[in-house]
Amino acid sequence: MFRGTRENDSGAEPTEVQETDTPVEDVAYYCHACERLITRARWVIRHEGAHEHRRFNPAGFVFRIRLFSEAPGVAVEDVETEDFSWFSGHAWSIATCGGCGLHLGWRFAQAGSVFFGLIRNRLVMRITSD
Repeated sequence: MFRGTRENDSGAEPTEVQETDTPVEDVAYYCHACERLITRARWVIRHEGAHEHRRFNPAGFVFRIRLFSEAPGVAVEDVETEDFSWFSGHAWSIATCGGCGLHLGWRFAQAGSVFFGLIRNRLVMRITSD
């Protein structure tokens, strides 16, 4: 049994958390255009010390991206480049929604390491039960 504490939103004393046989809640991220499941919170990663990054492209567009180790709901374009990569040594390719084709972010790859940077405001977050 897991025993720990968690702060509640009211700022009151922490409450006890116990593992049970009840369904576990998970956070899932969906495409905001077609609601296809894109990724899950269990695949959140940190790179360069953060999960969320603010980056701009050569055209000056600013993106807030969140990083995930897996994003099974995306389709990745075949073209890969290291030009203007936001993460040193990583090649990138465009990642679109596998359902509707909306540009959701990028796949970053470097010798045996792959992760996804997905645009924050193109994802809808929902709590689901597993």
